[in-house]
Amino acid sequence: MKKLVSSLCAGALLLAACGSGSNAVAATLNGEDITVSDIEALIDTGDESAIEKATFAQLLGFEIQQRIITSAAEDDLGIVVSEDEIAAEADTFVEQTNTSGVSREEFLSSAGVTEEFLFEYAHQQLLIAQVREALAADVAEPTQEEIDGVMTEAEAAYCASHILVATEQEANDVLGRLEAGEDFATLATEVSTDTGSGAVGGDLGCAIAENYVPEFASALSAAEVGVPTQPVETEFGYHVILLREDEVPAEADVIEDLKATAADTATNDWFLEQVEAAEVTVTEEYGTWDSTTPQVVPPTE
Repeated sequence: MKKLVSSLCAGALLLAACGSGSNAVAATLNGEDITVSDIEALIDTGDESAIEKATFAQLLGFEIQQRIITSAAEDDLGIVVSEDEIAAEADTFVEQTNTSGVSREEFLSSAGVTEEFLFEYAHQQLLIAQVREALAADVAEPTQEEIDGVMTEAEAAYCASHILVATEQEANDVLGRLEAGEDFATLATEVSTDTGSGAVGGDLGCAIAENYVPEFASALSAAEVGVPTQPVETEFGYHVILLREDEVPAEADVIEDLKATAADTATNDWFLEQVEAAEVTVTEEYGTWDSTTPQVVPPTE
């Protein structure tokens, strides 16, 4: 999660008169209360006197998750994050994401959150990273079969770019310009009618030939690396195709990617186990707890 709260939140339903320091119970987690005040402290309402119910539910869900992770990380794995580490992580986050150059206070206010939320968010990110590191130590090495499977898929993929134009004459003109030394990516941006790939220099990424229409797939299979093809006609027009340099990953990189994926899966599974084990009750007027998501679903009325 690399943003604060995903668009704090549109919705017409409001909680009346927040900022009142209410000790009313918004939810209980394993027998401990989370009060309305606890959540209000995370939300910057600006000049408004009320909080949208969807926003309150979103932050209540965040708080429940945060407390579950904090408790489980310590109890399960002995992980505790210091206040100095949290403060440093909060500073780093603001430095990296406050691209508009406004003050820290204005930056948080524009996101609808407070400094307290920022610190809780930073705490959560540190915990998740340390949990992942701890669980990664027990992740099994990928089997040779898994490694070979990824390598085989990568070897079967063609990494290509193309320039698409309407007529064969235009395609031949493109070839002439390429033979005269013009850059393929620059030319694709200038003339390709496939504006999606054209915006990135004609890059189509890497895919198996069968993902393309038959005429394109056949030309791609026969193409020489680094040499633009002759015009290829398909239902979309005429293509000049460039098969780029071989981009098959090294086996060591594949192993690292497989281990990283396994660590991510183990971390997610661990988190969902902690959520399922937690006893959560949300006060009806603030929503309902959905442990499968996990989040607080705001009330409909």
